[in-house]
Amino acid sequence: MRFPHQDKFVAEIAASLQAARNARAFLGEFPHLLQKYFPLARCILYYKEPEGNSFRPYSGGEAREKELPLIREEANLIESFTNRSEFLLDTAQSHFHFDIFNRDSDDLFRKEALNLVIPLRARNYFRGLLLVNLAVRAVKSAPELAAAAQTAALLFIPLIEAEQMEFTNDKNYYRLFKFDRLVLLGQMAASLAHELRTPLTTVLFEISAIKSQLPQKEEISSAYEKINHEIIRANQMIESLLVFSKFKELNIAPVLLREFCQRILQEIPNKKIPPGMKVTLQAEKEIQLASDGNRLKQVFINVFFNALEALNGKGNGEIVIRIYSEYNDLPKHIRHIISITDNGPGIPAAIKDKVLQPFFTTKKEGTGLGLYISYSIMKTLKGDLEIQSSGQGTRVNLILPAR
Repeated sequence: MRFPHQDKFVAEIAASLQAARNARAFLGEFPHLLQKYFPLARCILYYKEPEGNSFRPYSGGEAREKELPLIREEANLIESFTNRSEFLLDTAQSHFHFDIFNRDSDDLFRKEALNLVIPLRARNYFRGLLLVNLAVRAVKSAPELAAAAQTAALLFIPLIEAEQMEFTNDKNYYRLFKFDRLVLLGQMAASLAHELRTPLTTVLFEISAIKSQLPQKEEISSAYEKINHEIIRANQMIESLLVFSKFKELNIAPVLLREFCQRILQEIPNKKIPPGMKVTLQAEKEIQLASDGNRLKQVFINVFFNALEALNGKGNGEIVIRIYSEYNDLPKHIRHIISITDNGPGIPAAIKDKVLQPFFTTKKEGTGLGLYISYSIMKTLKGDLEIQSSGQGTRVNLILPAR
């Protein structure tokens, strides 16, 4: 169905897409453009996030958008339109649907007086919903508004998908390249570790013998303790490399992720978690998969303790562990995720790209191998480790394949 000024509308959509820094950045402008051509008291676009199972709101203003809730993919509102192409207007016959939608969206439909939902699709991709407050006198224009929104969707959805696919391909190529380098580095480090253990042990014994023959002076004892401490620390780094480099067959067995995380949290001594620290586990349902529980536990504990250290001294520190599944359109692409999020200071931008490198650490006593080994373990489990960080905290995703 054509609508008045369709050609002008499409031309303005195309111009805005071209002017935007990327296709996804255009989403914030889309509600404004619709309100130029239609009498809408409120217009909110919900569009699927590139990661996770949430739909994010766009209403033409960042401050306004922060007040609006995210909507989960499992919500009735989203599921009702996943396979539906027609818009839904709030009438006497359909009002019970809007009551259900309202409960799923923090009372959004009632607060904003929303009475029209338009699904947005392109090339079999369902990617968003347009939620509208359409004046009663203008309900006859609902079909024209739906046609305009769908026409625009045919322009911007393919562009967003293409950009996301390009970004994902680049990221996967970089990870594969980096992992190949880490494997080679691990082999070199294991060889070097074998060569270093003997001379280090010899130095330790000789220093001890020298100390026993020297006068008992405070300066000599202090120097000996420093040398001894550093040699032991170097040896611990070598042991970590040797343990990691020795290939051991995976012990694959069924793992229930919620029960798995609960058990690990119960095993952590209370004294390790500072008073006032809040640790929350969120899992809507139990997820079962096949993996090596011992290796996964090693990664979980390392990431969890990194989060604790990031919150050191923060009175309102909180760690949220969330278990969920996500997929890209097709069920066979399902992946399961354990996300560990803290509300600490985040990772400084200057070192974000270095945290997965071996031997890189900001800790005084750290070896710089914890995240490197964790990342490598996740790769051996056919999964991945992703780190997202900002000034509001850090989230580490432990990603596991469904099969």
